[in-house]
Amino acid sequence: MADRIFYFPAFFYLVLFAIVPFALSIYFSAPSGELSSYVALFSSSQTLRFLENTLIFSFGSATFAVVLGTALAIFVDSLVRGRRLFSLLAYLPYTIPFTAAALVWITIYDPINGPADYLLRLLGFHAVDWLGQPSLVIYSVTIVSIWTSIPLAFLVVLAGLSSVPAHLKEAAKVDGVGVSDYYTSIAMPMAKGAILTAFLLTLIIAFGNFDLPYILNEGYSYAVATLPLVVYFQIFYANEVAQGLASGIILTAIVSIFSYLLIRVTLSQGKIGKRGSGATGARLTVPRALKIAFRPLIYIVSALTLVFLLFPVYWMGLIATRPDSLNLYNPPLFWPKAASLVTFVATAVQAEPYLITTFVVSLSVMALTLILAAPAAFAVARRRKRWLLFLSIYLFSLPSTTFVFGAYYMIYKVGLLNTWIALILTYPIFTLPFAIWTLSNFYNSLPKTFEEAAHIDGYSPIRAFYRVVMPLARPGLFATALLSFVFSWHLLLFPLVLSETPYQFNFPPTGSFAVTNFAALFDPTSFGSTVGANLWAQVGSAGIIVAVPVIVLALAAQNYLLRGLYSGGTKG
Repeated sequence: MADRIFYFPAFFYLVLFAIVPFALSIYFSAPSGELSSYVALFSSSQTLRFLENTLIFSFGSATFAVVLGTALAIFVDSLVRGRRLFSLLAYLPYTIPFTAAALVWITIYDPINGPADYLLRLLGFHAVDWLGQPSLVIYSVTIVSIWTSIPLAFLVVLAGLSSVPAHLKEAAKVDGVGVSDYYTSIAMPMAKGAILTAFLLTLIIAFGNFDLPYILNEGYSYAVATLPLVVYFQIFYANEVAQGLASGIILTAIVSIFSYLLIRVTLSQGKIGKRGSGATGARLTVPRALKIAFRPLIYIVSALTLVFLLFPVYWMGLIATRPDSLNLYNPPLFWPKAASLVTFVATAVQAEPYLITTFVVSLSVMALTLILAAPAAFAVARRRKRWLLFLSIYLFSLPSTTFVFGAYYMIYKVGLLNTWIALILTYPIFTLPFAIWTLSNFYNSLPKTFEEAAHIDGYSPIRAFYRVVMPLARPGLFATALLSFVFSWHLLLFPLVLSETPYQFNFPPTGSFAVTNFAALFDPTSFGSTVGANLWAQVGSAGIIVAVPVIVLALAAQNYLLRGLYSGGTKG
């Protein structure tokens, strides 16, 4: 009975708000048991194109993100000084919501005044229309996804490299093992679980990424329509509910394969993030020429990757804080020249109702997530409820389109559309599984001696948890709270579907558009856009307004995120 008290509230929530919406999607995708929606889906000439776009976008994002993230992780791991600084720089783009990232990349890709075409011309190539040329646009959007994915891959791989025991590092130094031999023969084989985890995580997130194709799509172009965007458009715009849900179920089935692999990797590690085997593993054969060039190559790739990661952040701040006339120079200006905060302040005032909604909702979701996840994760770590861990990883892996229709249907039936309560109730679909996953690692890293002493003193399991374990796990709880806030701040699809208007400054509050809705309105090509094509100062300002709060919070939680997502085996 005591065990159930720990995990039942979280399990009940996951059943009600994740499994039930999932089941509703399956049911309405084939109403009355008919499979006509699936037949129509596979009969459509566009289905293969949507699937091809999704595969290009997802595998392209994961592959390049892991390769570049691994090179960057090796560079940072090899440093004697400056590791924290370079880690923060590499981590920075991860804190920026997809919507804000998409806005700044729209200006970078601008065919007349954008930096991307200017760079091509400098290199002797012809300028291209990055987002307007049908054969190119899916690759342009994939580049943005790579930019958003590298930091996560970097964090996970760096955690794996950092988990190499100190005595092995010292032995390698004493034996005169070179940098290339150390990483190819010792560090990378031991971190192979981290590298595989990084690939699967970035791949799964890319499969479910709705925000980037939505923001970067000019209206609704088949050229960049991935399956999450197709699901949204068919259900909520074309009124083809059954066919849209069928597309979502197909996407869910594909992602489930990689979710299963992620669970297997987790299981093979003994615990999440535990290094693969404790041995050095198979030695990688490296040609002599590559051994010589290993360190210069890693430094060059890392330098280029850092420029790729940091320039859009700099560009976003630049175009938001100077007169808009300076944003339309050809060639583009890469320095401030003159400063102006007029547009930024005006945009911030316009964003006030969106910011209030997002702040209240994110704070509430953070509290709800912590209340449910803290005891549930303890049940995973100490009460051997591994099934709850695997359920959490699986639900976390599924795309938001798996749940969105079912959640909309339930919220509509109880009359809560366009309210803060609707968002507060549904957002933990994404934050709770991740919190259970990461918090279980923190509990695993805590020594059991304090709990055992509490039991000897007559403490009940529940009292021992709240009086002994919770204080010890305070850093992990703090990180989980911040990350839940950050995740809530990032979400776009759910406020897009469950909201109708901005907050009306009334009570009880009505109107629940979030800051991500606000950012989408400032994309000249998006549905419902309110601005013209060249108001870059507004676009940059909207991006900063969306990004800055989560940048501050996510940077504060960086160390805990790294330790929680892929723990290095520091079990006490």
